[in-house]
Amino acid sequence: MSDPNVRPTPPWLFAFTILPFGAAVGYVTIAAPFWLEQRQVSLAAIGAVSGISMAPHAFKFAWAPLVDLGGRRRRWFLLTALLTAAALVALSLLSDPSRHLLAFTVLATLAQVAGTTAAVAADGLMAITTRAGDQGKAGGWRMAGNVGFTGLLGALALGIAGRSSVPIAGGVLGVLVAISSLAVLRIEEPAPPVVAGRARLAEARRQLAAVFRDVGRTLGSRVGWTGLVICAVPVGAGALTNLFSAMGSAYGASPDEVALVNGLGGGLLGAAGAVIGGFLADRMNRRLAYGLAGGLTALSGLAMMLGPLTPLTYGWGTLLYNFTNGIAFAALAAFILEMVGHGPGAATKYTSFIAVSNLASSYVTALDGWGSRVGGLAVRGPLLVDALLTLAGIGVLLGMLALSRRRPPHPVAGGPDPGQETDPRRGATLCEEANE
Repeated sequence: MSDPNVRPTPPWLFAFTILPFGAAVGYVTIAAPFWLEQRQVSLAAIGAVSGISMAPHAFKFAWAPLVDLGGRRRRWFLLTALLTAAALVALSLLSDPSRHLLAFTVLATLAQVAGTTAAVAADGLMAITTRAGDQGKAGGWRMAGNVGFTGLLGALALGIAGRSSVPIAGGVLGVLVAISSLAVLRIEEPAPPVVAGRARLAEARRQLAAVFRDVGRTLGSRVGWTGLVICAVPVGAGALTNLFSAMGSAYGASPDEVALVNGLGGGLLGAAGAVIGGFLADRMNRRLAYGLAGGLTALSGLAMMLGPLTPLTYGWGTLLYNFTNGIAFAALAAFILEMVGHGPGAATKYTSFIAVSNLASSYVTALDGWGSRVGGLAVRGPLLVDALLTLAGIGVLLGMLALSRRRPPHPVAGGPDPGQETDPRRGATLCEEANE
């Protein structure tokens, strides 16, 4: 923790601060694709809509420094969580989105902007209020909440809409998001410096400069830039989770099965995978753990591709993919927290790495959707494309792992930054590599 006078936050709480983010993603990637497919929108078009609307996840680093300024992350979280709720309600009130794909894409994108900003604030709070020994647990719970609530809330929207209407489904999600925002009140944020009058502008400039120095030092290091490359390639992108609900009819799956495997079942198994992944990542090289989890995800997609087009294949294939991708998500969070450490730019650094990984998810979603038009593979095309891209990404990861493990040719001058953590598996401070 950056402030010893602040009460540490229990790691499990970060599973709930991610709920606004999960609601926004679940609505756009699970519920909406199913509704669009039922209205005869093509899989390629659905993939394009999902890819575009999810793009803010890749660019949230641009406004993350604002969240780091002034020690007001709790306020940012509350505000943007409520904006997320309002955007979801607005989406649900749009009549016949299949005829207004542009308007739907704009509203969906706005929902992701608000949801990602809430996640930035929550991740910043996680970085500065978590004990060093609990970082792996916090990352695991954060990702468990991410995949769990994404699936559960997406399924909830599908279930409510099937029994009543889409507007009611959106209203329920909005209320849940608003209530969940109160969880942030349990987090004790370090008090911001008291600055009065004209000195506020100078203090803001000083803080912003400190944020950028901290971010630049990390991203410019060997361990930092190799980490960025790993995040940019599709190792654990999990892009098929954005398309599975639209693939159900090709397998003969009923609406109830689509809702079950992508919602309750997929969410619970994804969350279980994240908890397991966090446990494993604390006991081996975290980058290697991420690569292994990505390999399991690719194999699960290939197994589903080779299976018959039946509801049974759709069920076990989707659930297995969600479980293995949950492991990958937790390993990703663990190795990012390992690089980030503490410091004035903690939230911005974490967000920068996560944003790059979300960019991979966006472009792979679009490529997976395009795969349905290749070689007459139809619904099997996205499964094959996703696996091939993931395996290529793992190859890049192994190369970056070799580079990051190389020691500098000369001893590093100066001692370690007190804000950096020690990696117990390697016996060296991460700052030593960051200062190469």
